[in-house]
Parts: sequence; structure tokens; C-alpha cells
Amino acid sequence: MSPPAVFRTKQSRSRGARAATPTRVQFTAYERMFEYFNRTLFANMLPACLLNFSRKARTYGFFAPQRWQGRSEEVRHEISLNPSTLRSRQPIEVASTLVHEMVHLWQQDFGRPSRRGYHNAEWASKMDDVGLTPSSTAAPGGARVGQLVSHYIAKGGRFEQAFVEMPAEYLLPWSCEEPDETKGKPRTRNKTKYTCSGCGTNVWGAPDLSVVCGDCNTPFDEGE
Repeated sequence: MSPPAVFRTKQSRSRGARAATPTRVQFTAYERMFEYFNRTLFANMLPACLLNFSRKARTYGFFAPQRWQGRSEEVRHEISLNPSTLRSRQPIEVASTLVHEMVHLWQQDFGRPSRRGYHNAEWASKMDDVGLTPSSTAAPGGARVGQLVSHYIAKGGRFEQAFVEMPAEYLLPWSCEEPDETKGKPRTRNKTKYTCSGCGTNVWGAPDLSVVCGDCNTPFDEGE
């Protein structure tokens, strides 16, 4: 009698491997970039946080302390980058925004932050230490402290050197192209000209008004 046949299910060559979805690829690079700068600029002092993308108007990124809570009641900070600005900025500029927010994280856990959103002297000093120069104008000569303070990259500083040596796979591979809300829409006129067909008097107003001449008691015709 022939031995019973043995059937084996076909196993994938990449058993245990996870598909390289856009989400996974993007956030893996994001997390590795955070870990890299934590190691090279902060001596691995910074705790892990929630890395996010948020379309917050008029900002390249932000730090939100104690924003997330886990099921075990653990609380974590958040760092977000604005995806609307990723395509228009150079990778080194995007990375500098991440480090800017990492300095806020450092101050939250190891320093003395001021009121929410305020950039104080301690924060400015740490920015200098990592190679980013605080400036309200993002250029030399701007205020170093205040409610709205950006930065510029110090030439030859620690951040610039670390970025040059950073593995290319840590750069964010996906950028966001925001739709042009005005593209394809007809140009709207703020005011429309109306002419009295009786006396020729002209008036201007919003489109689609029903206007009657007080002298001629005649409706106005909408012009160009």
C-alpha cells in the first residue's frame, strides 16, 4: 500500500514580512529620522512620542505636550509636521522643523517651558546647542524669544553636519500635493454694473440684484 500523501500549504517567501504600504514606509522613515536626531543631537535623552502630520494653518509643525493617552493610562507628547508644506520645502528644512519641535520636547521634560507657544531663553539656548539659530524672521537679526519664533540653520553647526551624514532612507519619501481650490473655477466679480434703460444712470452692486431706477421707475439692466 502506498504511503498516504502529505499535503503542505504553500508558504510565502516573505513569511512574517509586512507589506510596504505608503503609510508604513512614510512613518517608518519619520520615526527613524526622529531616532537619528535624538541620538546625534540629544544623546538619546528624548522619550518616544507620537509622530503625526497635521494641517495647522501658518505653521510648519508643532509640539503638543501630553496630548496622547494609551489604554494603560500612559501619556505621550505629540510632534506634528504640516504635510501641506513638505513639497514646497527642501528636505533639510523639513528635518530642521522636526528638530525645532524636538527642542520643545526636550524643554518640556528636562527644562522649564514658559506659557504655551512661548519661546523663552532656555529654549533658544538649546536651539543654539543643536545647531539651529532662533529668529522670529527665520533669518539673521530676528528676535530670539517670543510667541512666534522660527529659526534658520547655523552654517557648519551640529544639525547641518548631522543631516549631511544622515542615511538617505530616513528622509520622508512621500510629500503632499494640496489641491488648488481655485483651479477651474470661473472668476467671480465683486461688483456688477447696472444701467437704467430709461435715463442711462449707472450703479454697481452685487451680482443678480433686482434694481429699479427711482427717477424713471424703470428696471436696471445688468451690464458687463
